[in-house]
Amino acid sequence: MPEMTASSPASQVAQPHVLLVEDQEKAAHGLQELLSLQGFRVTCAADGPSGLYAARSSPLDAIVLDVRLPGMDGFAVCRALREDEATKDIPIVMLTGLGDTPSKLQGFETGADDYLVKPVPARELAARLRRLISNRVEAITRLHDQRLRVITEIAAAVCDEISGPLAAALGTLDLALLRPGIPADVRRDLSQCRTHIWEVASTVAELTDAGALAMNPPSPDRMVHLAPEGHA
Repeated sequence: MPEMTASSPASQVAQPHVLLVEDQEKAAHGLQELLSLQGFRVTCAADGPSGLYAARSSPLDAIVLDVRLPGMDGFAVCRALREDEATKDIPIVMLTGLGDTPSKLQGFETGADDYLVKPVPARELAARLRRLISNRVEAITRLHDQRLRVITEIAAAVCDEISGPLAAALGTLDLALLRPGIPADVRRDLSQCRTHIWEVASTVAELTDAGALAMNPPSPDRMVHLAPEGHA
């Protein structure tokens, strides 16, 4: 299992982990309670630097970030998160009382995925967080599938390159073993060599078949047809 990083989804979205960066204690407590009721696990930070530290320290599914924060405002925190390889892909919702258009534009320019003006209903915030988290999981799945396909294609190409020389070597050994008058010890060595090459060729063939199956998985109907008798 790959090591979990701050840029990886923290959960299978059963209970998404959200970081709430809000300096107003009452507002933070209220949002934490409401998001918890909506099925989120919430970690709180009370200022910009501690929010940035928390985001870099634990796996997260999303961040809710206030703009007016002590020590480092939300725009600066958002920009720093986007510049950090470990946190650059975490969805960020900026949550603030600033409703003017320039502030919204600045939020998007620094890398925010969504921008909500307080007060915002918890259900709306939860719905937007779930949408962003779902989109991120789908993107990661697509990237994983693309990488798997590329690796499989490279492996298939390598196996194809190896198969020809292996077949030629086996054919040459077969011809050599058919020659009369070969000393017993030489015949034994040639036979052992042929056995080893055959094992390598069999492994290459299995890898080729596995690669073809990975790139073109059978349909459910085909899988039932291929199932051993008694297991369909």
